[in-house]
This record gives sequence, C-alpha cells and structure tokens, in this order.
Amino acid sequence: FEVDIAPLQTNDMGGADVSRVVLRDITEREELERVRKDFVANASHELRTPLTIINGYLENLIDDGAIDDTETATRFLVVMKKHGDRLARLVEDMLTISRLESDSDKPVQLEKFDFATCVDEVIERLSPVIEAKAAKLTVEISPGAESLQGDRLIWDQILFNLVENALKENDQQGLEIRVSKSDTDSTTTICVSDNGVGIPKASLPFIFKRFYRVDESHASEKTGTGLGLSIVKRGIEAHHGTIEAESTPGQSTAFTIKVPTTWPEEESG
Repeated sequence: FEVDIAPLQTNDMGGADVSRVVLRDITEREELERVRKDFVANASHELRTPLTIINGYLENLIDDGAIDDTETATRFLVVMKKHGDRLARLVEDMLTISRLESDSDKPVQLEKFDFATCVDEVIERLSPVIEAKAAKLTVEISPGAESLQGDRLIWDQILFNLVENALKENDQQGLEIRVSKSDTDSTTTICVSDNGVGIPKASLPFIFKRFYRVDESHASEKTGTGLGLSIVKRGIEAHHGTIEAESTPGQSTAFTIKVPTTWPEEESG
C-alpha cells in the first residue's frame, strides 16, 4: 500500500486536529513493474547469447584470416546463420506476445475452419524434426467436432508451439504425441499430450512464464525462444479460454485447453 497523510486542520500549537489519510492499493502496479523488469532482463540475456556468438565468429573471419579458408569460413557461416535464425525467431515471438497483450481487449478474427487441416499443416512444418526423432503424431477428433471457431492464425501458433515444445523437450526416439478435440454444447476441449520425460511437479506452476526453463542446466542446448508456452497461454486467453498442464515425470505430459464452443453475437459479427 502507498500511504498519503496530510493535515486538514491545524491547532494553535502547530499540530493537526484533523488529518487526511489515503491508502492506495498499488499491488497491481508493482507486479506489472516487476514483470517488466524481469522481461527486460530475460530478453537481454536471450538476445545477448546469439549476438555474442555471431560477433565472435565475425571477428575470427575478419581479424584471424579464417575467411581465406573456405572450409572454415563455411562452417562459421553455418553457425552464424543458425544463431541469426534464433534471433529472428526470438524477435518474432516477442512481437507476437506484445501484439496479443496490446490487443487483449479487441475481439479476435473469428472464422470457422477445419481443425484437422490446421493440425496437418503444423505436422508438415515440423516434419523434419518429427522424422529426425522418429516421432509419431496421432490426431483424434470426436464426431461433430471437426470444425473450430476462432482466429486461424492464432490457433496455428498455439498448436505449432505445443507440438514443437513436446518435440524439443524430449530427446528420445519414438516419442508419441496425441492431439485430440471434442465438443459439448458450450465447451470445446483440445488436448495435446505426449509420453515423454514429463515436467517436474515443482516446475508446473511456472511453465507459462516468459523465458522459463524447466532445466536451466541444459537451457543453452534447447532450440526454442522460451516464449512458446507464453504465446500459447495468451492466445487461448484471447479466445476466452483456459489451459492447464498435467504431468507425470518419466511417463507423460498433457496440455488441456478449454474454450467456448460458440461466441456472443457481438464478437462473432
């Protein structure tokens, strides 16, 4: 609380006979400031790492004469491109988070689209990783639940990030990922689950935080930006929905999404 005290009426002795006391609840303001500071610190760290690597290789190419060695120069350029792509993805994810938050009070672009087609496109985009890990992805859609009403671009990102997250967090071959969808009169339920390494119970409350890493000791080995699940949560909230994560370490992880099946007339147009 922020406390503001001032005299309204003073006596002959210079003291206050009547005072005004105002207490302001600044919890939300302080929390927003903390989140802002954490975001700036984490974003700076995530940006610094690839930039340092790129600049280091550039110095080797320019100052140490590595540019004259075609094989070495090619290897350096491949590494630089990898980290340049990481920077581009990080900036794009940060812009997505900013857009979802700044447009939080605006209605999403609603359309009815085929859910299976959306998942198939995600699988196609991730096919190199799926094939490299010999992963199996199964799609199960209940009868009558073939379509989904929502912003197609946002749902592309939600499904892509959830499937990609399962792939990148599990190094073992033969991972099985399952995407399911079912509808009731009022609620659409979508679940993305896998039979991988799972998430420690202590980490579950924090996995939707920006840049949060379940295993910090291997953070640099992961290829994601640390913003994927934050984008997922924001995208679902934009559809007035919720997401919950459940996991049994060493056995399975499941993300369950619930969104309204139908929308109010003023939002659906």
